[in-house]
Amino acid sequence: MKSATVRQIRNAFPSVLRLIRNGESVAITSRRKVVATLTPPAAQKPARRSRPWSDIDARLAELQQQPMLAVSGTDLLASDRERF
Repeated sequence: MKSATVRQIRNAFPSVLRLIRNGESVAITSRRKVVATLTPPAAQKPARRSRPWSDIDARLAELQQQPMLAVSGTDLLASDRERF
């Protein structure tokens, strides 16, 4: 494990970050005492993302089975005028 002082972290963070990205753990010291440890993250399996609306085919099939209301625009206009 490599070590770096707080001053080195503050002044040369890119070089410390490079070590961490390469899989190295870095102990952070202050006054010769370890105060923290920077380690690379544990390897994680990428989360599987589900498709949005993954059941769209089932939804469409269900909608196609429902009876449709057949009303033309003139029928709606006529019924609206009859009320007044």
